[in-house]
Amino acid sequence: MSDASLNSSGKAGFLGGSFISVLNGISFEGMVETIFYTVLGTVVSFVVSWLLKYFIKNHSEKKS
Repeated sequence: MSDASLNSSGKAGFLGGSFISVLNGISFEGMVETIFYTVLGTVVSFVVSWLLKYFIKNHSEKKS
């Protein structure tokens, strides 16, 4: 089936059905776990970036 054979309502129905079926396969616990790991990863990334910037800044000042 090509894109030309689908009209706009057919595309919307296809996308809507796909979205609903994906949501149906995801549990609430899975979503909470995903959100938790996303926040944890963001915080760890921020802290590591901040520490690296701090250590590089202090290391370069000691060399000068």
